[in-house]
Amino acid sequence: MPQSPQRKGRVMQWRQAGRGATIGVLAAGMLAVSATAAFADIVRGNNGQAVWCVQHVVHTYNGISVGPKGEDSDFGGNTERGVKTYQRRMGVDDDGRVGPITGHVMFQDVNNVRRIARQTGETDLFNDTGRWLNLCPPASSVFQ
Repeated sequence: MPQSPQRKGRVMQWRQAGRGATIGVLAAGMLAVSATAAFADIVRGNNGQAVWCVQHVVHTYNGISVGPKGEDSDFGGNTERGVKTYQRRMGVDDDGRVGPITGHVMFQDVNNVRRIARQTGETDLFNDTGRWLNLCPPASSVFQ
């Protein structure tokens, strides 16, 4: 769903405000992620709900392109490039794969955007992040 330039600007401001909290939570979360946990990374060539979840975080909440088709649930080259850009912004290894570390960062990122949306009264964004939180953790174990 296209965003107005004004709303897109507000989302980017929220992103900047929430980024510090996300990086702080990442450090704690990385300690909680077991090296032996069985996670299926979300990677190029995948499709479905989990890919849409990745695309939604990258594109809708961070303003990074995932290609001309947008959030199409298909993890192609454009989505991989978008994920790498997101990973660099968030300070994690930019391998283009969404495994337990990037997935955890995305989960915390959505929670931060939701918290800021609640504080600022942005009902649409608050509801959208709630939808993501209801759909995406069940779609893939990487979103924890």
